[in-house]
Amino acid sequence: MPETDGFVVVFGCKRCGKCKDVCPVGAIYEENELAKIDPKKCNLCMKCIDECTNRSIIYMD
Repeated sequence: MPETDGFVVVFGCKRCGKCKDVCPVGAIYEENELAKIDPKKCNLCMKCIDECTNRSIIYMD
């Protein structure tokens, strides 16, 4: 799976941690002060999208 496949956090993320807290598989982490989603762990449940009030998580294919 190419690195761009799956959900990604885009500009506008406030790093509130709500998406990280709701992720059932621990796929969301911080790196260089930015939220990231590990595509190998992500099970595409979309709970992070529902939780993000800034709409900063999108799907890339």
